[in-house]
Amino acid sequence: MSTVKSHVEGTTLIMERLFKAPRQLVFEAFSTPAHLEKWWGPTGWDTKVYSFDFKPGGIWHYCMTCVDQNQGDFYGMESWGKSTFIDIDPYSRIVYTDAFSDADGHVNPDFPVMTITNEFLDTPKGTLFISRSEFPNEEALQQVVDMGAVEGFTSQLDRLEAIVTQ
Repeated sequence: MSTVKSHVEGTTLIMERLFKAPRQLVFEAFSTPAHLEKWWGPTGWDTKVYSFDFKPGGIWHYCMTCVDQNQGDFYGMESWGKSTFIDIDPYSRIVYTDAFSDADGHVNPDFPVMTITNEFLDTPKGTLFISRSEFPNEEALQQVVDMGAVEGFTSQLDRLEAIVTQ
């Protein structure tokens, strides 16, 4: 299994992972609701996509629910998210804002809104995926890191790898 490399540059969290799969397949896993529902969210969480309009200005609204009783107080918890796509370069890049929201799609002001740029690069060994999460300030970045964002996203990418390498 590949490992995730992560580091911070200013107010940007950068995470990289190599997938032994074609770039088109990895990109489609990020751009199709049926695929996202199979792997989006950390291990032990299920995701349901409520809206997904994959075009600049389009909205992606989803809910992750903890279904793993071994996760204690998290069991049964819902975490809603709302993203707005900014730029899409098929099979190469997806740029979007990402925010915590409620079931109605209202952004939660207690958590930062980040701008995420996901890049998909061909390599001789497969696809290099690079995700850059830009935060409004260092405090916002630290808040999300303290919530376990690196571990959670790493777990998500483990789930994705299991799908794209079948």
